[in-house]
Amino acid sequence: MTVRRVRLFPPSRFGPLGRILAAAAIATLIAWLPTPSAAAGAGAVTGRIVDAETGEPVSDVQVELIAGGRNRVASAISDAQGQWVMTAAPTGSFSLVFSRLGYEIRRLDGILLGAEPADVGAVRLVSRALRMNPIVVTPSRTEEKALRAPASTWVVSHRDIEARPATTAVDHVRSVPGMDVASSGLTQNLLVARGFNNVFSGTLFVLTDNRWASVPSLRFNAYNMIPATDEDIDHIELVLGPGSALYGPNVTNGAMHIITRSPLAEPGTTFSALAGEREVAQVSGRHARRIGRRVGFKVSGSYFRGRDWVTRDPFEESARTAAIAAGADADTLRIGARDFDAERFSGEGRLDVRLGERTDLIASGGFSQLGSSIELTGIGAAQARDWRYSYTQLRLRRGALFAQGYVNFSDAGNTYLLRDGSRLRDNSLLYVGQVQHAAGLGERQRFIYGIDLIRTVPRTGGTLTGRNENDDDITELGGYLQSETRLRPKLDFVTAARLDHHSRVDESVLSPRAAIVIRPADGHSLRLTYNRAFNQPSSNSLFLDLRSAQDLGGLPFDVRVTGVPRDGFQFRRDVGGRPLMRSPFTPAGLGGPAQQLPLDATVFWNVVVQILQSRGTDISAIPAPNGNQVGTVMRSLNATTRAFDDVSDVADFAPLRPQIDNTVETGYKGLIANRLSLGLDLYYSRVENFTSPLLVATPSVFLDRASLEAYLSNYMSPVQAAQIAAAVSGIAGNPAATGIPLGTVTPVNTVGDPYDIFFTYRNFGTVDLWGADLGATFLATDQLSFTGTYSFVNRNLYRKRDGVADIALNAPMNKATLSANYRNARMGLAVELRGRYVDHFPMSSGVYVGAVASYALMDVNVSYALPFARRTEVALAGTNVFDDRHRELVGAPELGRLVLVRVRQSF
Repeated sequence: MTVRRVRLFPPSRFGPLGRILAAAAIATLIAWLPTPSAAAGAGAVTGRIVDAETGEPVSDVQVELIAGGRNRVASAISDAQGQWVMTAAPTGSFSLVFSRLGYEIRRLDGILLGAEPADVGAVRLVSRALRMNPIVVTPSRTEEKALRAPASTWVVSHRDIEARPATTAVDHVRSVPGMDVASSGLTQNLLVARGFNNVFSGTLFVLTDNRWASVPSLRFNAYNMIPATDEDIDHIELVLGPGSALYGPNVTNGAMHIITRSPLAEPGTTFSALAGEREVAQVSGRHARRIGRRVGFKVSGSYFRGRDWVTRDPFEESARTAAIAAGADADTLRIGARDFDAERFSGEGRLDVRLGERTDLIASGGFSQLGSSIELTGIGAAQARDWRYSYTQLRLRRGALFAQGYVNFSDAGNTYLLRDGSRLRDNSLLYVGQVQHAAGLGERQRFIYGIDLIRTVPRTGGTLTGRNENDDDITELGGYLQSETRLRPKLDFVTAARLDHHSRVDESVLSPRAAIVIRPADGHSLRLTYNRAFNQPSSNSLFLDLRSAQDLGGLPFDVRVTGVPRDGFQFRRDVGGRPLMRSPFTPAGLGGPAQQLPLDATVFWNVVVQILQSRGTDISAIPAPNGNQVGTVMRSLNATTRAFDDVSDVADFAPLRPQIDNTVETGYKGLIANRLSLGLDLYYSRVENFTSPLLVATPSVFLDRASLEAYLSNYMSPVQAAQIAAAVSGIAGNPAATGIPLGTVTPVNTVGDPYDIFFTYRNFGTVDLWGADLGATFLATDQLSFTGTYSFVNRNLYRKRDGVADIALNAPMNKATLSANYRNARMGLAVELRGRYVDHFPMSSGVYVGAVASYALMDVNVSYALPFARRTEVALAGTNVFDDRHRELVGAPELGRLVLVRVRQSF
């Protein structure tokens, strides 16, 4: 069944694209028709040009006054103080173009000139060197040049973000080396660095303005719930490799930091309207204003809707059919009730107060709400319905001191699991307090030190943490120290160490870092680093307690998804070393269902007789066999295929330990001949105590097919014996012949659900991985450039680790992008053609197991500042323009072409 939502803006017969473009065109023509140029008058225009990085004046800049987008009507040159003036300038609406060797061309639109002199104020020019070597804050939690950072760092600039119509921030980072992006819908994305992806993943450490952006408790990166709009994002920093030495837990693979624009530095108003295929429509905007010199505020928000790609889950479909056949109301039944109408809205507010020359106080808050979205989880898809994420944050920066506190909130609304229709309640909170300070000893030594306090409070109403609901809070405390020593003018030595304590894990974790950064020449940097990072067990892996529906032929076995208790899980064995089992069919005379029994399914022969009789087969005249005549086998439920796979034994589950990642990396980044920007990273990682995705921990018990068939042949024909044996014992790996499970091998410390089939987590031994990331940009001319990226890992599947299960990277061994970019600042035109290639890879993440085929896609992006309107830009983004139908994840829909058009108006 498909549920259609009532939308705020229902589609008309003209479609969303026509409506939005028509509205934008009318607004542009009525409100923003340019003032016709008049004859030259006595007016004048002046201003000052400064370097965007240093604030110093820039001389010898050519300033051109442009009419109609192309025609130069006046010009001037800046002096040594960066000042310039044009006298006797004509009246009307114009553009100003600023150009100088070594700097990017900048264009300002909507310059209104009249008879009175006009001052456009300070204009900041970005040097080519700054573009190639920007200032970043994420690698060391303080400002530094990217070439000096002790980690591989890539930046997506505000210029690039402005030029690309997008539905989430993930759309802007698809071409960054080392980043694995997989989409499952219009706004649903998984993003990790260097593999180890999973559905419902929180592997990548994601920040927004120094604040954790993941959903509290669940530790899930819901990128479509990040409130920041494109209009408000200043830039995005991406750091590859471990970062626990400064940031603490869960920074083993990398970080993404979304940094928004300050209202004091960037006042103004911008609105955008976006529309396109699949009924996509989005409106967003930002308004920022200064109140005097020391106070500024901003508000931003967006609304999105669209019709997502359609996919069906066979398990949901069969479960829905069975429920309706049993009398459920199809109109209210949640099982399989997918809503492909995606909807989202968000809003943010921020107040900046400059208390002194070196002191800023920033208060902010925001929310994002998924009206409707289908999200993949480890136990099947969930229908998000009115899921709200919100936060409040207070930051203080005084010189080298930084302190902040924030709270992230989650409210899952009316979200439900699609496989069984059960409601998910999540009202969890994350409290964080952080203090950091930096101090120097002369010009060659600097220390950065700080402390973080993190408290996670799951509140799920018993739906996610079940019986653990009242005992599932987590407190984490960590402190760190980083030393930066300039051994020589071009040689830095960086060391750091951090100690973290987790209230639910017995051992504290030490995370050291060591790095040597060499700058052999200006614009070149070499790195050699060692990092030890860790992932702490999450709330899910410790406290999850959730029943998950599986159709086992009406038999009384539940499937339960559970965390690992503090003492782990242990299996008892008989004197022969075989594990013991439990069964819902155990009579009171044998101790009842909670009693552990030897692994002998023949004791339940009468149950087999009764079940076959209910299915029309009578074998009541056949005497019950014993364990010597008919054997017993164990099989594990495959949640993806719904078959049972053979297993030979079970293994105890030790208490979960932190996952430790030791990484050695060498890298180069530099600008060659002022034309070629090159970045290359080689790394080797050894992961200890790898934490698995959800695995089946408790195999089911069956009668052995071969020995049962031989036994039955004593009482019937071989053909009949084979048919009945297949019906009773099933066929391993065949979902159409699952057989009759008669018991479950469960841990001795199971409480309340003695014979359930458990899905849970475990630590494995050691996983080794090495790889390389390459990124290069060649400036053919000042307007034309070519960019290529390539990433490689040496393997993406580890077979039967510890003899238990496969570990999949859930990411390709090879991926690459190649793009051509043309940018003409004078015309206000930017064009990008981009090809993307993703290699095939195996996937195993919860119930989603299979293979993802390789795919190659072509994207197109065009943006143009209209010459006849004031500060109006039209942009087009075509993703997968050749409509190559492909899946990027098992369980995700086939994705096709998506063309979006955006009109943006700035004031």
